[in-house]
Amino acid sequence: MTETPLDDADGAWQLRGFVGDEWQWHIGPHKPFTTAGWLPARVPGSVLDDLHRAGEIPDPYVGRNSLLTEWVPNRSWAYRRTFTLPVLSPNERAVLCFDGVDHETTVLVDDTVVVRHEGMFRPFEADITHLVRGGGEHLLAVVAHPAPANEPQVGRTDRVRVHKARMGYGWDFCPPMVHQGIWRGVRLVVSGPARLHRVTASAFLGPRAEGLREGTVRIEADLTLAEGKHATDDTRLTVRLRDRDRVVAEEERDLAGTAADTTVHIELSVPRPRLWWPNGAGEQHLYEAEVSFASGPHITTRRFQIGFRRVELVPNDGASEDALPYTLTVNGRRLYAHGWNWVPIDAQYGVPRPSKLAHLLKLARAAHVNLLRVWGGGLLETEEFYTLCDRLGLMVWQEFSMSSSGMASTPASDAEFVDLMVREAQAVVPPRRHHPSLVLWCGGNELQDEKGSPLDESAPVLRALRDAVRELDPDRAWLPSSPSGVEFLNRADIIARNPDGLHDVHGPWEHQGLAEHNGLYDSGTCLLHSEFGVEGMANRRTLERLVPNERDRWPAGRENPLYAHLGAWWNNAPLVQSSFGGRLGDVDTMRRASQHLQYDGLRYALEANRRRAFKSSGTLPWQFNEPVPNGWCTAAVDHRGDPKPAYHGVRRAYRPLHVCAAFTGPAWGGSQTVSAEVWAWADGPLPAGTAVARIVDASGTETAHRSWPLTPTAPEEPGRPLHLGTLTAPLEAVGTDVFLLDLTLYDTAGAAMAGNRYLCSRTTDLAPLLDVPPARIEAAAERDEDGTDRVQIRLRHVDGPAALGLVLEDDRPYDCPGWAVFQDNMIDLLPGEETVVEMLWREAPPDGRVVRVSGWNTGVHHVR
Repeated sequence: MTETPLDDADGAWQLRGFVGDEWQWHIGPHKPFTTAGWLPARVPGSVLDDLHRAGEIPDPYVGRNSLLTEWVPNRSWAYRRTFTLPVLSPNERAVLCFDGVDHETTVLVDDTVVVRHEGMFRPFEADITHLVRGGGEHLLAVVAHPAPANEPQVGRTDRVRVHKARMGYGWDFCPPMVHQGIWRGVRLVVSGPARLHRVTASAFLGPRAEGLREGTVRIEADLTLAEGKHATDDTRLTVRLRDRDRVVAEEERDLAGTAADTTVHIELSVPRPRLWWPNGAGEQHLYEAEVSFASGPHITTRRFQIGFRRVELVPNDGASEDALPYTLTVNGRRLYAHGWNWVPIDAQYGVPRPSKLAHLLKLARAAHVNLLRVWGGGLLETEEFYTLCDRLGLMVWQEFSMSSSGMASTPASDAEFVDLMVREAQAVVPPRRHHPSLVLWCGGNELQDEKGSPLDESAPVLRALRDAVRELDPDRAWLPSSPSGVEFLNRADIIARNPDGLHDVHGPWEHQGLAEHNGLYDSGTCLLHSEFGVEGMANRRTLERLVPNERDRWPAGRENPLYAHLGAWWNNAPLVQSSFGGRLGDVDTMRRASQHLQYDGLRYALEANRRRAFKSSGTLPWQFNEPVPNGWCTAAVDHRGDPKPAYHGVRRAYRPLHVCAAFTGPAWGGSQTVSAEVWAWADGPLPAGTAVARIVDASGTETAHRSWPLTPTAPEEPGRPLHLGTLTAPLEAVGTDVFLLDLTLYDTAGAAMAGNRYLCSRTTDLAPLLDVPPARIEAAAERDEDGTDRVQIRLRHVDGPAALGLVLEDDRPYDCPGWAVFQDNMIDLLPGEETVVEMLWREAPPDGRVVRVSGWNTGVHHVR
């Protein structure tokens, strides 16, 4: 079998838009390619991206330009190209294979319709042997019809009749930007009478009674036969399992004479397989399953990376009997879910962006994340995504593409829609089975009954999907929706009226205010917090690219039409202003203030949940990334791929060894005493040493000091939080309006193992941060010896009070390729301190590398 990719490597694809059925006048073997209006196209790709590259629409990622593109999905868009193949022998056939067209399509070869298809996630194919047997050049045309009717975020879920990403129809973090086009690969396959159609692989560990050390690989290979033909005498299927370069299991099947479509089942036993572990828990050991099909001169080989692991959801500590199990156990070990919510990396998700995808997932791994929830308003994620997650140890919670709506959030229950979703499951579940990273299927996002309670399998479509997943992928866990359980929201009044505790909850997505935020999360009772967030402004250079005219960047509230378009739901400018005494007078200070609240608010929320482990089984902040650049957003990493300070707050809270404090809030005005409860934990056994907690003012003067011995936890109880004690001091004893809660864990030799600092104010708001006298720092780069891409940034306090809120940023122009990746950020330096920040220039050219360092009271420093 010969597979020829029909991608855009040779620049052969063209694109043209049509109203109604006009495309039929312009497609055919006798319609010249010189006809006006055809534009260069990329496959895989996106119609909007092609139009922008051709200059037909403005950049939709600048200002309010996306408003000028909303006409595009109302048209049909025809792709065309030629292909050539030799004369086919009597036993050969030719098949066009499509991995995904979004959403409804008609495919023609020359002027003959060969297939009509609907469904962006389902692959399809067309046998074109009868049209091309004589070989030569032929015309291929793929018509992407107008985008189907669907619901934006504020609508009704029961009106949704398609399984398509809804985000592009308009969401709180994505303006209307509906995707169309050939978004996955296209191949021309020439084979003998027997053809390898679909192959799936699965890896299983033996039953619990046999322990974890017996492995089985199951291969299902679907063979199709040309009508009236049978497999030739030399037709065979060979399966090999490799552990790196060593074949550990092998089987061959003779398929000569097969006369009908069939599925071949092969099982390979693997004694004592090496296990796959999530990030932070062990090695991500992967095997390679190679499936080779030979028939005459045609040979097809498919390869899968697989891993052996057992993942289960078990009941949380202290959970009520009616609660679903939410605690992850992997290979018999209980793990706390250090999660994050994942959305498509771009609204034009058909355009391949392999470097950006790898960069974002590596950022997640570096933040100690072990679980990504693929949100139900976006994609059934791609093979490339899962392959990277396998290698990086990122477990995946995959939702079907169903989501809530502002007016009603119950999906349709009629047989036609339920049957559609079952067919979708049958198409999308089996190809993903071999990925060890995939641990959980979920029915959708925020599906609710008519009373607003989380929906369960009493809904026909969720019951049907659950049954389909159990049949197709019985090794995976299942949840009906996110959230699930007794209540939808994590809100103070709801917590109070549920004395037995909440189950899986969502929200809030906003900072709750200096006086309320910490208290809400400290009062939490949920078993799982699978979506919540804090909003913040865009990074500096993203905002400058997004709003090119400096005068248009201020004011930064919703009264500005640009910000009303660019993330209005998450524009909390009034709260930020009130938190800083109404004294924020420019966009740079507003950004710094909003990002400080986002950093501090997310970090505290994660720590508060983690202090309840293992009644709490995990946290998944909303959201890791964003599909378009927003002026304000809950994303911790911006559209370009640059982390905001909030990313580092989450990374800090997710460290495998951590110390933190529980306290009422960062603004202590009106209190007589500063009081903080100090906690520590480790993902493994807590090491021996000493914990030190201090209150230190901006001058470096220590107001309070306490220490506690660290007693190693029992090996069978890793991850349990340890309450160390209380640090207190009279507020009047603190010498400056700005002070720090300073926490450090030291080992038995006196070396610091982990630290954490909280910026606080003696007043009722954080306005004193605007008045801290200037501090002088030095910032210098020291190149690592192992290569030119690794650099150490040395920050040293030279003079003045503490240098507060130091943020390191990539200071190159926005369009420069690559990224600056910092291992730490959002740093406070007390007088006389210095620190070294490890950084990596990832895929960045060596010329023009500049790091920008700035803080509340340090001015701006450039490090070259």
